[in-house]
Amino acid sequence: MDVHMSALCVDNLRNQKIEYILFYFRLRADPVSSSLRVYGRKQWRAVSKVLGNDNLLAEILVRLPPKPSSLPRASVVCKRWRGILSDPEFLKRFRKHHRKPPLLGFFEGYANRFAPVMDSPDRITASCFSMPKSSTPYNDHREYMGCRHGLAVLVNKQDRKTFVWDPLTGRQHSVDFPPGLDDTFTGNFCMWRAAVLCADAEDGHVHGDCFSSPFKLVLLCCGGYNTQAFCSVYDSVSGVWGGVFSTAVSRIISLLRPSILVGNALCWLISGGDILVFDLDCQSLDVIEKPAFYYVTDGCFQILRMEGGGLGLAVLLDLTIQLWERKSNSDGVVGWVLLKKTIPLEGMFPRRMNSVRIVGYDEDTNVIVLTSMTGNFTLQLDSMQLKHIVKRSNICYDPFYPYTNFYTAARQGSWSGRGESRTNCDRTRSANMLSWSNNLGI
Repeated sequence: MDVHMSALCVDNLRNQKIEYILFYFRLRADPVSSSLRVYGRKQWRAVSKVLGNDNLLAEILVRLPPKPSSLPRASVVCKRWRGILSDPEFLKRFRKHHRKPPLLGFFEGYANRFAPVMDSPDRITASCFSMPKSSTPYNDHREYMGCRHGLAVLVNKQDRKTFVWDPLTGRQHSVDFPPGLDDTFTGNFCMWRAAVLCADAEDGHVHGDCFSSPFKLVLLCCGGYNTQAFCSVYDSVSGVWGGVFSTAVSRIISLLRPSILVGNALCWLISGGDILVFDLDCQSLDVIEKPAFYYVTDGCFQILRMEGGGLGLAVLLDLTIQLWERKSNSDGVVGWVLLKKTIPLEGMFPRRMNSVRIVGYDEDTNVIVLTSMTGNFTLQLDSMQLKHIVKRSNICYDPFYPYTNFYTAARQGSWSGRGESRTNCDRTRSANMLSWSNNLGI
């Protein structure tokens, strides 16, 4: 039976085959159980036939949930399963089948630590994603700036370097600041922000190893006098920075918000609610003003990626979140439109809250992070599901940077090269299949 026919068989009998897999898990866990009495000998022979075909078995295993514990648990069934699950081609198919990686947690910007959001057995220990340290720890001035497509970016303003870091493997790549884009160029003290994104759109950025793929790095600075913002783009393929783009701004870029990718444009929140937009296609830097009649603190604004891929804005007013979207009117004029949907926060928290602020947002899952006197909560804007992820006894305004990825690798040592083949990376990953369980506590 070829792979195509196997896939058709699985699609037609999907529920039954998954039941067989679950049955096999139970049998391995308790071989003395009365399994034959439950399924009968004919059913057992059907299970054996399915599990004896590598192609058909792979088609079943690729449908395991994209949770961190799925592959580690399946890999301990037997050596043959572990071989299939650690195969580079299987890992690629697994990511392609599910497409959307899960939200594993958030990096707390100032605390330099990872806050997992998934429940056991999928909860990943915070130590798995320790931020990279300098060889001279007492002189380490790296600041975390955000994460996208499985890659994180850090900036060292003192040494004039940016670092692209893969939290899953620990590999990193350093890039010097572009010539001229520094304090001398802007004429005064700079506020720096950075963003990274994969430049290889293969399978919609779900190939799971963007570090070995081309990436683009955008570095942004805003002068202390708040009159100009400058940015430049680094291309990992050529290894050089492009030209410097600039635009007039009235205030500094917010230090509490990372960039949000909307379409092919990177958007930063300006203090006070305006939005700085860098269009990667047009190579232009512009400012979009906030809705005209609002003036609230930065903790009450959050740039959103709307369902249709447009630019949105969440505004927190008196424990109610209002949603805005940029739309064209009948005359073709683009402006802010207040949506009918509002999100009342009153009554959603375990106890009454007098003060709530927005401190983070994940553009892929449409989840915002709120801070209150009892800690941090995630709020899914579509389902309005609230979850307590960090408990504390005081309100904390540290920014929360999301990290989404397929957890299909063990942490490796630091890597300073420009890139390596995805196949080699996956082979390294497959050699560490059994160590996943330790990180997950299973």
